[in-house]
Amino acid sequence: MDENKVSKFILELIKRTKMKDVIWSTSDRVPIFPDGGERYTDLVYTSELNGKIFRIYKYQIKVFRDEYEYEWSERIKFENVDSLFNVVYEIPYQYSLFNLYETVREQTSGIEDLIDDFLK
Repeated sequence: MDENKVSKFILELIKRTKMKDVIWSTSDRVPIFPDGGERYTDLVYTSELNGKIFRIYKYQIKVFRDEYEYEWSERIKFENVDSLFNVVYEIPYQYSLFNLYETVREQTSGIEDLIDDFLK
């Protein structure tokens, strides 16, 4: 897949999420990591775009220094999933996924509405 096209897609999604044209919600359908080398670490969010379900979440992956020593590294996954939440396609990783994740998190938290109501 063309990396520039993916970048434009993510940036446009950030913009439309901020404008509330794209609505996200928290999901109780968490990803499954069968081998123990990865674990999700925060809320999982989903949205439907053009009839496709997308899921974004923060997770950690084990990064080994040697055979027995490792540390956890934080990452973001952005996936197209089917109605049973099986992964259809994982969007290639880009640093802008952190921005998308934080934008989604802010939108779903309702913090902006709370602040606006408080300041009235």
